[in-house]
Amino acid sequence: MKAFTLLALTGIFFLSGCAESSNIEGAKLATQSPQSFVEGDATYELSQQLPAEAITLVVEYVDALNYALATGDVRRFKESAKISCTCLKPAIGIKELYRDAVVVGGRYEITQLKPISISEDRITLQLFLERSTALQLNLKSGVALKIPGVASEATLGIEQIQNTWQIASSSL
Repeated sequence: MKAFTLLALTGIFFLSGCAESSNIEGAKLATQSPQSFVEGDATYELSQQLPAEAITLVVEYVDALNYALATGDVRRFKESAKISCTCLKPAIGIKELYRDAVVVGGRYEITQLKPISISEDRITLQLFLERSTALQLNLKSGVALKIPGVASEATLGIEQIQNTWQIASSSL
């Protein structure tokens, strides 16, 4: 079980991925911007054509992933994308992990977001993330496992369905 938990956690942390409220702790994005801008350590290459709702959706997705990793509660994460999206697969590993362990740290931050293609009802974005170092503590054995931070990237397909943007596909 220990090996499975480690494997699940490692898989989760290599996947990228998160919020339900407007109090978003992830990247802050301007709704009207030039081709690119830098805020803190994050670079955003945006287009005036990119709907603010689609950007907010990606930030909420990453925040929901962070919330799930911090608490073991995957409800917000599962609601952050279309139910058939592969980007929700980490929820399974998180639920398994929290049966026997807790995680401290391991927060994902969006470092770069690039539009690949934009149409009226579909957007494809390249999402670059960095995850901080995490500590996994097994509740039964008391063993702590340090998991180094990592940079990762994913391609997200966002679709507008009945005037609502949803993450529909992912390269995860």
